[in-house]
Amino acid sequence: MLLFVYYSIALDSTDISTLGKGKAFASTSGVEVYSKEALDDEIRRLTTANVQLVTDKIKTEKVRINLKTNKARLLGEKNSLVVKREKLRTEIVALNVAGSSNVPIRGH
Repeated sequence: MLLFVYYSIALDSTDISTLGKGKAFASTSGVEVYSKEALDDEIRRLTTANVQLVTDKIKTEKVRINLKTNKARLLGEKNSLVVKREKLRTEIVALNVAGSSNVPIRGH
């Protein structure tokens, strides 16, 4: 005959202490009691959740860095387009002035 014995662990806000044999979760006067298996399951669940949170944090950080890089690149492109627009405006003004006097202007 095989006999499996395990102990419950009582958790409260100040300490962890070993109690007698137990099989299931119970709550008495603010102290929660878990079986070793239930506590192991809870630790596994929390560990899995923690790994997922860390993975999500890493992915979020990668996205944040990519967004920052894209923002810098787009600002550079915008500044380049602003400079080109100003050059075109200057050429338009010059063409308008030249058009009114019929003098050909050679661009660079």
